[in-house]
Amino acid sequence: MDNQKLTILLIVLIIFTIPIHRLIAHPQSVNQEEVEKVLKECADYCEKLSHLVLYFVCREEITERINHSEPKAIGQFSSDDPKRIRKKAQFPVFEKNVYIYDYQLIRRDNKTREKRILLKENGQEKNEHNAPLKTRRFKHIYMIFGPIGLLSKNNQQFYDYKIVKQTKLNKEEAFVVEATPKSNAKPDKLFGKIWIRRSDFSVLKIEWNQTSVGNYKEIEKIASQLNAIPQITFITEYDFEKNNIRFPSKYSIEEEYIKPEGGRYKKSEIIVLYKDYKFFTVETEVKH
Repeated sequence: MDNQKLTILLIVLIIFTIPIHRLIAHPQSVNQEEVEKVLKECADYCEKLSHLVLYFVCREEITERINHSEPKAIGQFSSDDPKRIRKKAQFPVFEKNVYIYDYQLIRRDNKTREKRILLKENGQEKNEHNAPLKTRRFKHIYMIFGPIGLLSKNNQQFYDYKIVKQTKLNKEEAFVVEATPKSNAKPDKLFGKIWIRRSDFSVLKIEWNQTSVGNYKEIEKIASQLNAIPQITFITEYDFEKNNIRFPSKYSIEEEYIKPEGGRYKKSEIIVLYKDYKFFTVETEVKH
């Protein structure tokens, strides 16, 4: 009877031990397979994006806030007397500008052109054709093509990728993939975390790493002067969809500096909203 019980026990252990070992080894291999599948599908999406013939217009609403006060480099962050600063500063201590543009993007024969008509500036009616982008702290260009730099087949060789988590964004099932530059990547390569829709591997959102911001050298200089740590939140969202291509809906940058012993200094913030899209051409260019 004892031998029979021992035999049964051994059989039970064998049955349950095999799946346990497989379960332990399985997630890593599945994750790698998932990463490779996601990258392949994203490369296909970027290939389609890079060969688009595009012509659209939309309303671009930009709000920029800049803090011109001078936080003390020693001690808690605080502003000097605003009246004294206002006398010597070119701008008010706290500056806010709101620009409304008619934004146009045309892409044909692998050539891209964007144009703006300034419609309003701080509430005043304008009709300024071929208007420049008037933001002071940060500039942006060709936002729709952000995914190509991170996920195109050609650019994937410069990054290491990992799936950080699976989540929902605006009710869409999504992978969150982190792209980190390899040692052979150029220093100016943008990188960060990408929210990728599971259903078609299009890009829903990109949260860029702060060190890949274009003028990060200036940010480091400010941080050094303040004896602080920079904290730049830099996000592009793609909520509009046309012909299985996602278009920018929001772009934002928040520039803050944090003291190790406590205290925060918010230097600037920019929020760009894209609304009222009108599409004239969204189609894939025929490749020969």
